[in-house]
Amino acid sequence: MNSFMDKLNNRLVDSLHENYPIGAAQGKMSVIIYFYHLYRSCGEERYREIAESFLDQLMEKDLSNQLSLDVEEGLCGVALGLNWLIRERFVAGDINALAADIDALLFKATVFGRLEEKYTVSQMIHFLYYIAIRLREQTSADDRYVYQELAIKLVNKLGDLVDPGFYREYYSFSVYHYHVPFLLRTLAIVARQGFYTGRIEKLLERFSRDLFAHRPKFQLNRLYLLWGVLAINAELQSPEWKRYADSLYRSIDLDRLLNEEVKDRNIYISDGLSFFYWIVESLRKDYPDLAFDYSPRLVYDRLVHSDAWSALERDPFYFQIHRGLLNGFPGVVLTMLNLKNKYLCE
Repeated sequence: MNSFMDKLNNRLVDSLHENYPIGAAQGKMSVIIYFYHLYRSCGEERYREIAESFLDQLMEKDLSNQLSLDVEEGLCGVALGLNWLIRERFVAGDINALAADIDALLFKATVFGRLEEKYTVSQMIHFLYYIAIRLREQTSADDRYVYQELAIKLVNKLGDLVDPGFYREYYSFSVYHYHVPFLLRTLAIVARQGFYTGRIEKLLERFSRDLFAHRPKFQLNRLYLLWGVLAINAELQSPEWKRYADSLYRSIDLDRLLNEEVKDRNIYISDGLSFFYWIVESLRKDYPDLAFDYSPRLVYDRLVHSDAWSALERDPFYFQIHRGLLNGFPGVVLTMLNLKNKYLCE
């Protein structure tokens, strides 16, 4: 498997041409994060050298040519990635200085432009998440005020954009198609910082009328939604949200999720087993009283033996669309390494 992974990693490096996206989900920043984590897990110096080389290239050459602000492929994703690298001590730096130009572009686009005409609702949620994370880095009252005002504008825009159709499920699970949980989690992060809470509570009351009226069909959507609902309940301490969370939790069938819903090639963070693992681990950490009984070894074995690996090797198009952190094999590799280190899967 090691020689096979080396081959995939070499193909990944060779495929990052100058027009490749730059963001944190499926761009160059996602590849940089991947190789830094590979270096930490495996201790091989060449992984650190690859990460540093791409980071230097990104900061010196790529940013000036990028116009998109979105997190998945654009500038805000770069800033979030830099924040992660500094937080994890892969690199040193002042994130406020590094992100200043990107923040200024987002401020201008939000205050003087119409983000909703250029970006989707899901991208707007990502912008709010980005601002919430950046707000946590501010120490002065004046700087916090600027970010708070931007967050307020984005909250209000989302309040206008979210409609009953927002809660629909697609024919299969994908983080690209079901955005309700991440909206809830993001609003919880904003509310936790202690401003505009009254408006957020009113929005959540309105959202709950549509949300509480249905339960997702897919088990993985239920698990994902539980992750978002529990975050809201932690802030609101609301009996209604608590009842809905309890109902969701009782309705989740992990056997059905793993044995019926998640197919052989659904191994990525964007669509399957890797996502399941990280969500369950997050819930276990934050809510230790909840029981999520599953076999880490089973998940690991299914990841290792998936037919997706042979498709990555033989199908150039399949490789091309599955080379990012969120929707590609780098996220799966990091998932397998975490499983091995945490649960001694061999």
